[in-house]
This record gives sequence, C-alpha cells and structure tokens, in this order.
Amino acid sequence: MALCLPGLLSAETVLLRKAGNPAVVTFEYITQDEETIMVRLPGRDGVLVYAWSELDQDHAKTNNPRIWEERALLLRPPEEAMAKKKTEEEDPFAAAAKPNSPQDLSKNLLSELSEGLKGMTIASMPVAAREANMDELAFWRGYDDLRRFSNRPNVTLTEVAKAADDPEEAASRSAAGSSPKSAPKAKSAQSARLAAQTAELQARANKARMDFENDVRPFTGAGYVKMLADGSKARMAWAMLRRASDDRRAIVAALRRQDAAAAELSDRLQDKTSKGESAVFRKAVTTLADGLEKVTREASTMEAGLTGEAQAVLAKLPR
Repeated sequence: MALCLPGLLSAETVLLRKAGNPAVVTFEYITQDEETIMVRLPGRDGVLVYAWSELDQDHAKTNNPRIWEERALLLRPPEEAMAKKKTEEEDPFAAAAKPNSPQDLSKNLLSELSEGLKGMTIASMPVAAREANMDELAFWRGYDDLRRFSNRPNVTLTEVAKAADDPEEAASRSAAGSSPKSAPKAKSAQSARLAAQTAELQARANKARMDFENDVRPFTGAGYVKMLADGSKARMAWAMLRRASDDRRAIVAALRRQDAAAAELSDRLQDKTSKGESAVFRKAVTTLADGLEKVTREASTMEAGLTGEAQAVLAKLPR
C-alpha cells in the first residue's frame, strides 16, 4: 500500500555539536536509541552514528525539543514492568504455574503473551513509519493488522468510515479511466481523495492516542510474534517494537521467564524426548528474546532474522 501524502515523510533536521566544540552542524535525523543518534549530512547517502555521551546534550535539548522528547521517552524507567514484578513477588497467584511438561511451557508462554500491550506514543509514530519505509496512513492501517493478529476486535472509526464513503471518492475511482477532457474533474477527485486520506490519518491517530492515554491495550505479545513471523508484515512490527519500549520489554520478560522455567523443568525430567523438546523450546525463546533486545541498536538487516526467530517461537505455541 504505497500511498503518498504530501509532507508526511519529509526529512527532519537536527542541530548537534560535540561537547567542548562550539561548531554546530545541521544533519538530517534518521533515528536514535538510548545510547546513540543516527544522522546524515543533507544531500549525502552516508549514515553517521554518534554516541550521546560525546555530544553537547544541553545544546541538543535546547535546539531539538522534539528529538529530545523522544529521547526522554526512550530513557523512561519501565515503571509498569517494575510494578508487575513487585506484584508477582507479593502475590503467589500472580506467578505462572510450575510446568510439568514441554506442553505446559507452551501454554504458559501463550498465556503470558496474551496480556494486553499499549503500543507506542503518537510522538514516536512518524519516526517508526519512516523506519518501516511506509507513509503514516499505511502505518496506521497496519495497526488493524496487529489488532487482528492479537485477536483484539478492530474498532470502527466514524471518521474513517465517513472518509471511505465520501461520494467524491467514488468519483475519483471512475475518473482514472476518463478522457483528457475530464482532467479538471479528475484533478478535483484526486484532491478529494487526498483530503479523505488525510482525514482518515487524523482519525486513526486520534483513536490510537485515546487508546494509549486510556490504557486500552489493544495489542498482545502473541500478536507481535505472529506479525513478525509474517514476512510481508514483519517490517511494521519491527519498527513498532523499536519505539514501543514497554511492549518490547514485556515480550522479552515473558520469553526469559519461560526460558528459566524450561531450564528448571529440564533438570527435573527423566524422559530424553521431553528433555529434547524442552531444549528446542529454550533455543527458540532465547534466540527471539536476544533478537528483540537488539532491536534498538542494530540496523534493519536484522528484520529478516527476527522473522525466522518469531516463526520458531510461533511453532511452539498451542494452536
């Protein structure tokens, strides 16, 4: 779906200088993680990576408020994850049941991956869309795919339905095969189509913002894994997980817990077949957890690897 809305994918500039060096350089912003920022010089293809520790961070904060806001989100402590861990320690019923077979491992992992997740903040969305090489509207429509993979019902947006049923939209579809004499009408229909797409984008963004602020949690870890396992949709899931740090940590934590449970089970098992199944399970969940932990630090070439890793874990989940 290659929609192209004007102004949605324009390069964002960032002003940086090194600590102790008064020279300020203007770059095109690409992305950042907790430790580094990735940029390039305007008009050039080469990518430059700078550690935040070597930059004048006070200058960066003053001159690049939106970039700094994004950085603050990345550095925010995982309060929800810490609160959940504390709850599990205090409440024995919150801890997962001790598995007695490889099948129990799979059921427990699916149960953990079925808990609701929030997605990412609206401020992070344009960057994630750019990383996925998608325009914003196509990216927001991908939210519906993630809801579906998460077995969460898609919410019908009144604004979206209105935009999709716009009578001028129908006129634009018929104008595609019209004669040159109908060019003004086709141009008008195209403008109406762009307006409808912009309205849909705004409606979807508003709905996602409300979901995030109201803690609706429309996604699940299982949904992310299924989407990563689908090669045609993996790139969006990859881009989202780079920005949805809470979701990423929750999925990794679930995988690590079941890895530890599998190790404990393997020590108790006597049957060689079951021990082998536990070893295969551990390999799958550990590899995916390792891959997800590297999402914020490595290039997009890792996306294909994540797809295979997600497929291996998906194959271990109950159908």
